[in-house]
Amino acid sequence: MDLENLRDVVFAEVDTDKLIKSAITIYEGLMNTTLFPDDPVRLFLMALCAIRGQDNAILDWTAKQNLLRYATGNYLEHLGAWLNVFRLGSFPARTTIKFSLQAERNFPTIIPMRTRVTPDGKLFFATDAVVIIPAGSLSGEVSATCLTDGVIGNDLLPGQINRLVDSVSFIDEVENITTTTGGSDVENDSELRARIRLRPESFTTAGSRLAYIYWSFTAHGNIGDVVVISPVPGTVEIFVMLKGGVVPEFDGAEILAVKEMFGVSDVYGHVSSISGDQKRPLTDLIYVHPIHEEPINYTVKWWITDAQAVELPAIKEAIKKAVAEYERWQTEKAGRDVVPDKLIKLCLSAGAKRVELKQLISTDDVVHEIPFVFTVLDDTVVASFIENPDRIIDGGVESE
Repeated sequence: MDLENLRDVVFAEVDTDKLIKSAITIYEGLMNTTLFPDDPVRLFLMALCAIRGQDNAILDWTAKQNLLRYATGNYLEHLGAWLNVFRLGSFPARTTIKFSLQAERNFPTIIPMRTRVTPDGKLFFATDAVVIIPAGSLSGEVSATCLTDGVIGNDLLPGQINRLVDSVSFIDEVENITTTTGGSDVENDSELRARIRLRPESFTTAGSRLAYIYWSFTAHGNIGDVVVISPVPGTVEIFVMLKGGVVPEFDGAEILAVKEMFGVSDVYGHVSSISGDQKRPLTDLIYVHPIHEEPINYTVKWWITDAQAVELPAIKEAIKKAVAEYERWQTEKAGRDVVPDKLIKLCLSAGAKRVELKQLISTDDVVHEIPFVFTVLDDTVVASFIENPDRIIDGGVESE
């Protein structure tokens, strides 16, 4: 049975009306009398039941903190501690920084480790190693880590980090040449709860799918989904997707963290650490990959009726939210089939009278429109939506 579909548990009645009704019924039965609305005894019982309702709410909440489904915060962490599962901390974003000289020099230019750069004077990145620009060269590249943990450091596009904080002689320009990725906030309750539920699967070293999934999620807090397959006996392929449907870099922090978790070497995927020996069978060759993506470009055209014209601004905003909700749902899990009908349903619920979806396919620099239809995706594939400023098209008003 799916645990999420279990019926809710109530340890103590918290509905004050039910408590009052029960108390009055019992009192009237015991005393063989009737309590009218203004009876002082009735008012007194109502006051007691209000207090009892508050006490019951505390009792009910406290009891539920002993159950994995309901536990939150520190209570959830203590449940996890029984299984040696602890909340993952935050991780910083990373990128690659390029330092450029104005002109070639006859001597190497040294840029110290921990040199800081910033996009706005508020968020800072520091280089991870010393950079040496050789004599005769104009630039050098180095990885850099955000000094503030969390998703705040993610999604800075190439060229946005372009201000040098620490003065370095002869440096003319600085910029990030890759989009910042890898930052994640402290693991939330739902994610921690899912890992605690998976934890018993990790007790085996027989190579179960769920064991591989548990350890992969534990490797890095920015991992949103994991798919594990075995294409041939003795070979395990782990596909990693980041939160929000983002595809990680081949050498990104998340991929490296999963490899480190299993002690995977770049040579034939064999294990090269004690950590790996304790988490997987000796005979398994492990390969860790970014999730495959299925790029999709589409448009959604919508209409409203004459009677809805006065509500146009509100409906337009609701349609935008519906499209965002659909794309978030579609990309949050690998292997989720592309279901355009869900988008139509959301748009109709947002107020649209009619919706028309078109998928855009580019061939030989020509864009063709075809129907946007249901598409089955492999487990190792996640849908990704190509940026399109003209995605949402207002079709206008038409008669009912």
